[in-house]
Amino acid sequence: MFAQNIGGTNLLLREETYQQQSNFAHYCRTGEFLPIKGVDEKRIHHYPRLVFNVIDDTLRSAFPLTVDLFSEEEWETTTRRFFAKHRCSSYSVWKMPFEFYQYILSSEEELLNKFPFLDELLLFEWTEIEIHMMEDKAFPEVSLTGDFENDVIAFNPEFKILQMKYPVHLKNPNEITETDEAAYFVLIFRQPETGNVQFIDVSSFFYWLILKILNEQKSFEELIQEAEQTFKVERSILLTNTIPFLMELQQNKFIIGFKK
Repeated sequence: MFAQNIGGTNLLLREETYQQQSNFAHYCRTGEFLPIKGVDEKRIHHYPRLVFNVIDDTLRSAFPLTVDLFSEEEWETTTRRFFAKHRCSSYSVWKMPFEFYQYILSSEEELLNKFPFLDELLLFEWTEIEIHMMEDKAFPEVSLTGDFENDVIAFNPEFKILQMKYPVHLKNPNEITETDEAAYFVLIFRQPETGNVQFIDVSSFFYWLILKILNEQKSFEELIQEAEQTFKVERSILLTNTIPFLMELQQNKFIIGFKK
């Protein structure tokens, strides 16, 4: 029986090649050797170790805080299970840490119970990578001079704000306990000139204010009455506490100017 040939490509050959590659990948992941045409197991026995080392190095670089939190045995066991059981859906190596994060959430209940903040720690570390690697976003045309109180502030579009229950961005993970549970917000953004990723702890008020300005395109003056009612804080105190923080955001390149 002849294989169908389309556009000069032998489909049978492609299927056979795919199967050979799959068998080799299975061997690298699990150590179980399946027949590979023309290959002697004794000649490729180093490959599982070499491939795993690449996986391990990638994940250690992506999750240094998690590595420090886990015992060496916990890290080794978890990464080997991930390598053996999880089939990554992305061809981009830099996205592998996200799949590791997803794998932990779906398959490592014991670790999640031992470290109730683990999901947030992994998400925090992954988001730093995601922001660093994200595609460039269009920056709006802005005026570099303006008034924080009366003009509409323009923000760097390359950011995320995470809402969390544990201070994984503020404390050594080994020192976090259940008594730390509260409402936390962390702003993570990429500086436009350097490409460096920065993160800043923000209060619930500043989380509210940033989203309000973004969504409604209003000045602080236009929002201050609503802020007084929502947070039960007097106008003078809001102004005293808010303007210096907005200046800090400008210095760190999250505020890029004022709407024209």
